[in-house]
Amino acid sequence: MLRYIDELQLLHAIRLAVVATDTDGLITFVNEAAADLYADRAEALLGRDVAALLVPERDSDFPFVLDEVLAGNTWRGDLPVRRPGGETFLAAVSATPVRDRDDVVIGAVVVAEDMTEVRRAEAEAAASEQRLRLAHEAAELGSWHWDMASGTTVWDEQLEGIYGMPPGGFDGTFEAWEATLHPEDHDRIMAVVEEAVAARSSYVLRNRIFWPDGTVRWIEAHGKVTTDERGAPTGTIGCVRDVTEQVLVQQREADAAERALLLQELTADFVSAWTPAQVETVLAAGLARVREIFRGSIEIQVPRELPTVGDGGAFLAGTHRPLSLQESQLLDTLASQYAIAAERAALQARTADIAEQLQSSLAASPLPTIEGFELAAHYAPGGDELEHVGGDWYDAVRTSEGSLALVVGDVMGRGVRAATTMIRVRAAIRGLLTVDPAPQAVLRSADDMMTRDAPDQFVTAVSVLVDPATGLLTLCNAGHVPALVVHPDGSTEALGAGSGVPLGILADLERGVTRQHLEPGALLVLVTDGVVESRDHDLDEGIARLRATAARLRERPLQELVDGLAGLADASLRDDVTVVAARVR
Repeated sequence: MLRYIDELQLLHAIRLAVVATDTDGLITFVNEAAADLYADRAEALLGRDVAALLVPERDSDFPFVLDEVLAGNTWRGDLPVRRPGGETFLAAVSATPVRDRDDVVIGAVVVAEDMTEVRRAEAEAAASEQRLRLAHEAAELGSWHWDMASGTTVWDEQLEGIYGMPPGGFDGTFEAWEATLHPEDHDRIMAVVEEAVAARSSYVLRNRIFWPDGTVRWIEAHGKVTTDERGAPTGTIGCVRDVTEQVLVQQREADAAERALLLQELTADFVSAWTPAQVETVLAAGLARVREIFRGSIEIQVPRELPTVGDGGAFLAGTHRPLSLQESQLLDTLASQYAIAAERAALQARTADIAEQLQSSLAASPLPTIEGFELAAHYAPGGDELEHVGGDWYDAVRTSEGSLALVVGDVMGRGVRAATTMIRVRAAIRGLLTVDPAPQAVLRSADDMMTRDAPDQFVTAVSVLVDPATGLLTLCNAGHVPALVVHPDGSTEALGAGSGVPLGILADLERGVTRQHLEPGALLVLVTDGVVESRDHDLDEGIARLRATAARLRERPLQELVDGLAGLADASLRDDVTVVAARVR
């Protein structure tokens, strides 16, 4: 009796739906799981025909026949089960005959398990696998599985095709896969895989492979390291696709961008190259970069006879393949840029040579020796290689009466045009000094000449006459920087400040004069605006700096003084710099 109770409790405890029938198929026992599965009370199920639960109405092809079970056969399969409310669900059913001690069938036990979700999951898994297979085929993906324990690697046919092999052409060894790697990529790829295995992580490879016939292709592999229940690595799985065309497109785009950048930068470099040597340096650097773009497939050289370069063919030393249209255009454009830059540099060299010769011819006459005076001058033209000739000038002349006549002037701008105007004005004023050295007369005649011969030029000048016997200084200023007098005690005066307008602006202009007596030891300093103008301060501050420096250097040798004053110039302006000084003895 106790055994019966234990078995009964066991039947109620299991999660499978269990019903028992007699030889007529009527239900004689229902466990709790069966009541739940069939959604009815156990009492309501007792005495019912089990076929009413398992056999749908009007289904003559139904596979389950209770009589076969009662005849002593076991049946297993999936059946649509009906609940009392009419709802059906799929169940895995097992029907087994029950026998008495005499081995006579006295009924059946029918065990059922709801398989709806299981079968749905299986169907979804199958569909998912089908979709994955189709997706792999559509995306031209191949897959692999590497088992570390056995050392075998399984490739599907799609992957073998990606590697240029026929179905079954891969021998399944890790070494065979490793042998497909391009030598230049081998170490990098192996390091990525080893690092991923050590970290139990996913990884991505993009590398070149060799097909059995030697063809080089690009592949991209996405892999993941598999692990056991302890987290130890067991191998890798993943998929691969051929990205050769994509890589080639990217390379062509990158090459096009690199070519465009190269030409852009070389254009700027050629523009900045002033001399033939600089142009050749830019060309050599550009050709070195072209070699990198061509990746060694085309040999590039700097021609021995550069002036004869006509097209890009002059840069070719040899090629293992025909040039593409883009490569030919790159070399032709480089040749054209070089030719233009070389021609410009040659012209600049000739112009600079002319400017240098012109500047040499414009050097001021040697300073005269005049009793009672010590003289010194500093002159430096500004501008660049093409403009290295100035519009500043100065003259120091001993008059027939023994007086000192000084003139300092500045033509607007610089370069050859400014220097040409300066030559004419300087020559005219030097001639005027021999006729009438009085400053007012000199500048009045210069006004007439400028108004007549150079009305579009802007010229400033200051003219000074000093009598050594009396120390009388007479000054006339035509819009120029004031003259500076430094007294022996270090005090300073600016003479002619704010007086006059530039030469040639107004005809028949009657200019005023300034007079001052210079005692022995006094200094007279004349400068051009290149000494006092700056980006960092205004003209008044520049003149104040000039006065302070001249006072500080007043007792130094006169050449040291004028050089020191010239050092006040703002080099960033690249302006002409002129300083003339006379010390009264």
